[in-house]
Amino acid sequence: MPAFVIHGDKLLVDNALQQYLSDYDATDVLESNVHHLSASRLDFGELLHICGSTPFIDNYRIVIIDGLCALMETGSSNRGPQKKRIKPNDPWATLSSHIPLMPSSTLLFFKDGVLNKNNSLLRILTKVSETQHVPAPSGVDLSRWIKKSAEEKGAAISPGSIKYLSNLLGNDLESLEHELEKLSLYTNGETIQEPDVQEMVSQVQETNIFRAVDAIIQGQTQISLNLIHNLKIHGRSTSYIIGMFTRQLRQLTLVHSLLETGTNQTQIGILLGISSNYAVQKTVEQAIKYSSEDIKWKYEQLLQCDLNIKLGKLSTDRALETLVFNISDPS
Repeated sequence: MPAFVIHGDKLLVDNALQQYLSDYDATDVLESNVHHLSASRLDFGELLHICGSTPFIDNYRIVIIDGLCALMETGSSNRGPQKKRIKPNDPWATLSSHIPLMPSSTLLFFKDGVLNKNNSLLRILTKVSETQHVPAPSGVDLSRWIKKSAEEKGAAISPGSIKYLSNLLGNDLESLEHELEKLSLYTNGETIQEPDVQEMVSQVQETNIFRAVDAIIQGQTQISLNLIHNLKIHGRSTSYIIGMFTRQLRQLTLVHSLLETGTNQTQIGILLGISSNYAVQKTVEQAIKYSSEDIKWKYEQLLQCDLNIKLGKLSTDRALETLVFNISDPS
C-alpha cells in the first residue's frame, strides 16, 4: 500500500500532502473515507483496523496521522524531553511489517514538523514509505519564497518589504503567507512597500504575541527570538510575554483534561473563556500535539525562568532568552 512520511515546515507539509492527493486523484474522497488521527491518542490496533478497511464507494481510504514521529521522539526525564527509542517489544517496532500487508486502496500519511534524522520511528517508516523532508527556506531562499508568494497573489513586493517581513516573522511560512495575503489585498495590485507593511504592523502585533508563544512552545528558536524582538520594539514588555506563555501552558493543561473527559470544542471554548473559534481550534490542536509529560516539563523550565528572575540570577530579558533556548534544545 502507498505510505508517505512528510516532515518539515507545516505549510510545506500541508502543500506536499495536497500534491500527493492530487497525484492519486484522491482530492474528492468522501468524508467517511478520510481519517485524521491524533498521535497522542492513537491506538496501534485501531490504526491497523482503519488501514485494513476497504473504502466505501471511493477508490481510496485516506489515513492522516499528525505528529506521531515527533511524539516518539520525546519522552520524560529530569533533563527534559529526550529521544525515545522504540524497543523490540513495542508494537510500533512492527509497523514496517504491517504496512506492506495493508490494501493498496489505503493511502497512509504521517505528517510531522522538524524531526531529528535519527528519530526511531522515522527510521522504521523510511524502509516502507516514501519520505519527503520539506524544511522552511532561510536567507536568500526565504527572500525568493516571499517574492514568489506575493507574485502568486498578484502583487509585486519591494526588497525592503521582503527584508522587513523576514525580520518580523522569520521563516514562519504560514504566518508570512497570511500576512502577504492581507498585504496583496491592501495594496490592490500595487507593489508592496515598507510603509504598507508598517501600516499593517499594528494589526499584526495583536496576533504576534500568540505566534511568539506558540513558537516558544514548539521550540522554534529563531522564530521565537524574532517575534519577541519585534514585540519589544513595539512596546510589549518581557514580563508580559512571559505571562502570556504561562497562560498558554495553563490552557493546554486544562484542554488535556477536558479532552480526556470527552468535552467538545464548543464547550472547551466556553470553559476557557475564548470566543474565537479559530483560537479554540488552535489551542485544542496544540494540546493534542503535546503529551502531558512534555507540557509538565515546559512548566518546569518556566518555573526555573521565574526563579532566575526573582533570585536576581538573570535579568528578565536574559531569563526569557534562556527559556527559549532550553525548550528548543533540551539536552
